[in-house]
This record gives sequence, structure tokens and C-alpha cells, in this order.
Amino acid sequence: MEQAASWRRNSKIIVIINKLQNFYTSKSKYLLALHSTSESFGIAVKDIEEKETIIKSEVFNIGRALSNKLFSCIETILPKKFWKQIIRISVAKGPGSYTSTRLTISMARTIAQQINCSLDSMSSFHIMAPRLYKYLDQNQNFNPFWIKDILPRRGIIAGKYKLIKIHQESNFHEFSEIISPQLISNDKEINPSIKASNNIEKDIISLINFSEYCQKSNFHSNWRTILPIYPTSPIDNQK
Repeated sequence: MEQAASWRRNSKIIVIINKLQNFYTSKSKYLLALHSTSESFGIAVKDIEEKETIIKSEVFNIGRALSNKLFSCIETILPKKFWKQIIRISVAKGPGSYTSTRLTISMARTIAQQINCSLDSMSSFHIMAPRLYKYLDQNQNFNPFWIKDILPRRGIIAGKYKLIKIHQESNFHEFSEIISPQLISNDKEINPSIKASNNIEKDIISLINFSEYCQKSNFHSNWRTILPIYPTSPIDNQK
């Protein structure tokens, strides 16, 4: 029995490897998702021509080396010779690290401009919403709620969200961003609220599911309109 079980495990591994070997073809049409609002850089790629649901994703914990390793990280997941086959890009636009957000959006805009494809964006809080709303009481799942990040001595960054629909075919959880992330005062009451938390491994999958939803819905978005969210200024003007 143990031999049979072992063979089944090995066979499954071989099937997965063979599928990934066929992931790069001249007929493929790729969705690319980029997420870096912290020291981690998440990338996901999906071939929408492939009948099997295979998403290649990886998170690179490269910290401040992002500016030097941005290209090479993407090439690790999707070799540069296939970039012309990208038909849609999605990117996280913050809030988060100023440098990481700016670099990732600049890269996404540049690729989208060069290959003339749609570029979608979501705030990092919006991307978290499908993961965090499950912490609400079950009877509140379809009610508006806040996602917040408390900044020492500066206040609270918060955005307001509401679950609209779960698209079973693409596993995309559609949320409305009622209020985009912005700086609010500590004394403002926001309930119910959930503390923001980074999980790039899961959020990059949510981001590419959003991209697939936009593609199937025939949404067109222009790279020129995509800008980072900076709820707090990188320049302190206070004397």
C-alpha cells in the first residue's frame, strides 16, 4: 500500500511539472499581477488560454534591493521574451512603502505603455478585503466595514469596503471601495473595523483574480490614469 501511495504522489508531481513546462508557449496570453507596498515583492502570472487553472506566483523578500532586482524578479516568473504576450496587468497602488509602491507602479505603467495593454489597479486595503472580511461576524459579511492601519503620532489610515458579490467561476470577491484609504484623526469613530495586515502570498492571488475578472468583463483601463496612493506626505512640512 505504501508503494502505491508513493507512486500516486510522484505521478501527481510529474503532472504538475509537465503543466508548468507547457506554461510558456507562443500561443499563451498572460495576465500579470505586481504587488509591492512593503519590503516584499509579489508577482503572479496566469495564462488565460490554458484550460487548467494554473497561477504561477512568487514572493521575493528583497527589501531595499527592489530597484535593482525588479526586472530580474519578473523574469524569474515570466521570461522577457514572453512579455509581448501579456494582455493585461494589475498592480497594487498603496498605501504602503513610498519607494516600493512608486517603483512597482512605474514598472507596470512602462510595460503597459510599451505593449499597449490594459493596466488595472487596486489599493492594498482593497486587495486585503476578501481576506479580512471573514473576521467580521457572519451576519455582517455584506455590511460596510473599515480596514485601518494605525500610525504612531500621525493618526489612522483607513478605507471603507463592502462585499458586493462572490464570482464563483473566477473565485473573485467583488468589493466596493466606498472610501479609499486616507488619513483620518484618532478621535474619529470607525466601526466595525479590522486592522490591516500584510499577506502578499494571498493578496497577489486576489489581485490576479481581479485582473481576470476585468478581462472577462471587457473592461479597458489606461496606464496613464494609474497613480500611487500616498495618504501621508513623504515630506514633513511641520516645523
